[in-house]
Amino acid sequence: MLRSAILGAAFLGLAAPALATTFTFETAKPVDDSRVTVIGTVWTCEGTVCTGDMDRKKVTLRDCKKIAKKTGEITSFKNDKYELSAEDIETCKASARD
Repeated sequence: MLRSAILGAAFLGLAAPALATTFTFETAKPVDDSRVTVIGTVWTCEGTVCTGDMDRKKVTLRDCKKIAKKTGEITSFKNDKYELSAEDIETCKASARD
């Protein structure tokens, strides 16, 4: 009986989807493509706003820089709980593609 319960719990743990958080970034100019893949995430973009699901909780300057290299100058990067500071956004802008 205990073995069945353990196996059942293990199966549910493997079958459960990863907890992804929706992130949003905004660019200074419209993004050329409606879908952009950066840092293993497919971002869906409409004009200057792009959204994507990532398996992490917080926004990071490192991720912002990687996105900016591919999409251009970032003016905000956030999810429902965290947002990059104005200082970090300015640092991120320096990584933008030309």
